[in-house]
Amino acid sequence: MMKNLDGINQVYFIGIGGAGMSGLAKVLHQKGLKVSGSDIKASSNTENLRVLGVKIRVGHKRSNIKDYDAVVVSSAIQTQNVELVEAKKKKIDVYQRAQMLALIAKGKNVIAISGTHGKTTTTSMASLIFERNKLDPTFLIGGELNDIGSNAKYGRSNYFIAETDESDGSLLNFDPDLLVVTNIEADHLDYFETFEKVIALFKTFLQKIKAGGKAIIYGDHTHIKNLLPFIKSEVISYGESESNDFYYDNFRQKDLGSSFDVYYKGKKLGNISLKVPGEHNVLNSLAALIVGIEAGLKFSQIKSALKDFSGVKRRFEYVGKINGAFIYDDYAHHPTEVNATLKAAANEKSGRIVCIFQPHRFSRTSFLAEDFGYAFEKADLVVVTDVYSSGEKPIPGVSGKLIADSIIEKENYKNLAYVPRLRDVVSFLEKEVKSGDMIITMGAGDISSIGQRLLA
Repeated sequence: MMKNLDGINQVYFIGIGGAGMSGLAKVLHQKGLKVSGSDIKASSNTENLRVLGVKIRVGHKRSNIKDYDAVVVSSAIQTQNVELVEAKKKKIDVYQRAQMLALIAKGKNVIAISGTHGKTTTTSMASLIFERNKLDPTFLIGGELNDIGSNAKYGRSNYFIAETDESDGSLLNFDPDLLVVTNIEADHLDYFETFEKVIALFKTFLQKIKAGGKAIIYGDHTHIKNLLPFIKSEVISYGESESNDFYYDNFRQKDLGSSFDVYYKGKKLGNISLKVPGEHNVLNSLAALIVGIEAGLKFSQIKSALKDFSGVKRRFEYVGKINGAFIYDDYAHHPTEVNATLKAAANEKSGRIVCIFQPHRFSRTSFLAEDFGYAFEKADLVVVTDVYSSGEKPIPGVSGKLIADSIIEKENYKNLAYVPRLRDVVSFLEKEVKSGDMIITMGAGDISSIGQRLLA
């Protein structure tokens, strides 16, 4: 396999429609490579690529594999996929997404954003800061940045900003100059088996920072603090407490926006305003702020860029209004994410918070059912659907009811409904929702379709 992109001119993507894969395809296309690929179905991502000039094939066929220089395969693709089998038969170099990303990153100033939660928003904020200040970075994000209208871009500068994926350990393909760690929590235990292995992964990643590089960490997070003795590089911390290098105070939220004061080692730098709610987004913005400062930008330049940040698709995204009720959609699919989003919603509400939650993956539902029981405290009405499998095989005894029962047990919840099918959720909401309610659909599956069905 190649050690850099030299000699790679034609690249084929198997599973090109995913957020991460489509972004990578876009970057290689903008860099001047001939890019094509396939996916099981057409989507907005494949259509956007097609408009750019990328040849898209719907469906996987052996005949699609020509004499390419490289094939990039999505982690969602099975080993028996006919295109993957044919590529190996033709002895074409096959790369995982992260492996190809690492090739692009060779020789660049790599800014890696990692963590169980918040990495998409933090990467988006950092990318916008660099874009607004004409630093022309290459960036790849797991979601679509509203303000740029894209999840990826090939830039001409040496800066490379990447959201790195811990779910399969592939982030270890990178040797970052700056490494942001937003938090470390139990997730993806179908791959890791134990939380200790998740922690060990981040420990190894922190030790891969290049000589002269820096770690930017959420300093109030217990599991990150426990790794401090093993970090050889310089550490910059951020968080709520004054013990951090950067911290915030005077948080206020109004009209789904927020403002807060920023301090560096006890000295006030100024006030920042965001168009997104929640203290979790304050933490995300502090990490992005530090990345900008490390690139030589002034506080005023960063503040101005962050003021323009209007969010990422499916992160507390406004969908529409029906009968006086406001509909929002959010990607939250882990207990911590659910709790943070509902906490932000509770700071705004005038009516009820109605949360429709679709569990994602049988393994996550099984591992985290107890934690989910505590996550919906701020909701007035919770509707739980059945599990979105995301390609996983069912686990006996594991369904959405496991989470519904956990919520009832932990919160003694009276206003809860278990409605397995999405089509039944729509009719339930049409009868139940009142003017002034805030409806929030949550999950990493196809739950976002609920909002569109309600508005149809």
